[in-house]
Amino acid sequence: MSTPLWQVNRGYRLQIGDATGADGLDISNLQVTFDVSKSSSNTDKTNSASIEIYNLSPESLKLLDVDYPYAVLNAGYIDLGLYRLFAGQVTDITTRRSGTDRITQLQMGEGYVDLNHNILSSLVAPGKTVKDVAEEIRKAIPNSSRGVYNGTNINNPIIYGYPLQGSPKQMLDELSRKYGLEWQLDDTVLYVHDTDRANTENFEDAQVISKYTGLIENAYRTSGDIRRSEEDDNKKQSVQWTQLLNGKLVPGSIVKLEDTFIQGWYKITDIRHSGGWRDTSWITEVRAQAIEKVVRNE
Repeated sequence: MSTPLWQVNRGYRLQIGDATGADGLDISNLQVTFDVSKSSSNTDKTNSASIEIYNLSPESLKLLDVDYPYAVLNAGYIDLGLYRLFAGQVTDITTRRSGTDRITQLQMGEGYVDLNHNILSSLVAPGKTVKDVAEEIRKAIPNSSRGVYNGTNINNPIIYGYPLQGSPKQMLDELSRKYGLEWQLDDTVLYVHDTDRANTENFEDAQVISKYTGLIENAYRTSGDIRRSEEDDNKKQSVQWTQLLNGKLVPGSIVKLEDTFIQGWYKITDIRHSGGWRDTSWITEVRAQAIEKVVRNE
């Protein structure tokens, strides 16, 4: 069976080492499979990845024998460029035999050590906003580069101050539950926004999803948030689709779906990237939620 044209000319780069991913292993020609899951709400689902590497040398295996090595996976199509699918700490490493192959599996969490192994102990002063609290938490995440904040709730004032006692993840979870927010850490960026809004309101910059930009099958409707009843005004229409691997998509971002039967603006809630370099198709599966376009008054 021949390989479909849209699955050829692929490339990847897997770096495992220090926080830059540069001091250690640099792999681009071994058989690798990957399964990456990301969500716009890391309170409900943490971003994670499972990567299998075939036939690492004994010397390379020794380099992995450290606590929580940092790893970065970039993948894509040579003509279009490689994009970062995942970056984070390796939380578990196992090696097994399968026939003549030696397969090493990496289980990874996005910002695992930064989010869970650091402890905050401070007070955000009265008169600040929820955004200020989120930014204070972000500063306690060592490898975070910046914060992106959006929505109405994020600007609510903190009248009596806000105590921070716990890990960054615990504090972000607590803040999100109290003020109706979603948060996620993706590629060193902390995103915090109202549950009914997206990472930003840049509709003009939204990626278009169609058969011309990688859509493999027709999108189909789903029941939306199963935790909400059909009578709940906050229950949003959801859709799912499968497309060519696209590392540029970020949970919480806005896309414009232009399919045969379904068109409109959607916020990505869940993404799954999966594939194998030499054998399995590289695909991105997306679940998204209908979102109203914000019209700004100039």
